[in-house]
Amino acid sequence: MRNIHWTQKKFFYALTLGAALALSACGGGNDDDTEPSGDIGILRISQATDTHLNGWYGSGNVGLTGVADTGDIGPNECAFDFDNFTKLTGDRTLAMMGDIRYAYPNGSATPALHGDNIKIKDTTYDFVKEGTNLTKAKVNLTLGTVTFDNLLARDGSNNSVELSGTIKLPDEASRDKACKKPAV
Repeated sequence: MRNIHWTQKKFFYALTLGAALALSACGGGNDDDTEPSGDIGILRISQATDTHLNGWYGSGNVGLTGVADTGDIGPNECAFDFDNFTKLTGDRTLAMMGDIRYAYPNGSATPALHGDNIKIKDTTYDFVKEGTNLTKAKVNLTLGTVTFDNLLARDGSNNSVELSGTIKLPDEASRDKACKKPAV
């Protein structure tokens, strides 16, 4: 760059900075980033070991990823992430996000929940897979919802929370082929 005119250098640096800012603003093109859905969502945490976590968490614009078929790299299940839920009363700095996994529909409009977790602030709570706990969540591909009814989740220190409420699934166009509702 030694023989380049100073105005060309400034243009080069401005162009480089602009490209860097544009890529950082869009997350660098990572498909796993959530996108605003325009959907409203409300979830409730109850029975938390840390009682400050108890309460309603809401979003006026739920962030969602598409639903990915994980069968090529892991178990035969469908996965998506959600975010942008904040506590509505009390400590409003508490935020919730989650990673939801459900079974391949295989002709069913209500595939079973397989897991996975929610994260509140810096703590991850994994859905408890023992007993009938996972049946406390219902995936409904016809309605396009996941409903939680006191689903138990625990962190690595055995602290627990229960999750209730309903969130919308990513729209049908954002779901991989194996994860779509069955044809009627």
